[in-house]
Amino acid sequence: MKNTFTILFILSFSLSFSQKYLDANIIKMNNDTINATIEISTNMFNKKLINESSFYRMLILVDKNGEKKEKIKAADVKELKFTDFDQKQQLYVNNGKALKKVVYNGAKIKWYWDISQNLYDGSIQHSEYLVDDKGIKYKMGLFKGKKSTLLEITKSKPELVAEIENTVLSNENMIHILEKYENLQ
Repeated sequence: MKNTFTILFILSFSLSFSQKYLDANIIKMNNDTINATIEISTNMFNKKLINESSFYRMLILVDKNGEKKEKIKAADVKELKFTDFDQKQQLYVNNGKALKKVVYNGAKIKWYWDISQNLYDGSIQHSEYLVDDKGIKYKMGLFKGKKSTLLEITKSKPELVAEIENTVLSNENMIHILEKYENLQ
């Protein structure tokens, strides 16, 4: 009975992610540009939900038939761009041995998500931070929320304080506030 449960668990877990392909633009560390199709995994229940663990450490390039033709380590990738299944542009940049997601890429502020994978269940976690134009890093997380971080990084524009304090900071609302900050002179 125990072995049957284990086999069913492994089978259901392996089927929960299906393989799909996306056209991507890859810029390597030596500035070579590759336009290729990469293999990615998606969620079984939501086919538009991309599993970042399928590419944040290693990119698998495939040909038109889906045959693997090359593997590129994330450490060799400077930048990865693709359009996801919701038709949104996604940008990932090098973070040493892995890729990190660029959530917002402004002239004054950049918002990044570092990607890590849980060793026990394979789930993906993001650690978020903002970087200002001076290169100062503002971490967000368990002990420092988005509002306090956003208030700290935008303190030179007091006209944004009321909006930040009165807004539920979803990703879209935070990007909206960051865009407002960028446009204020």
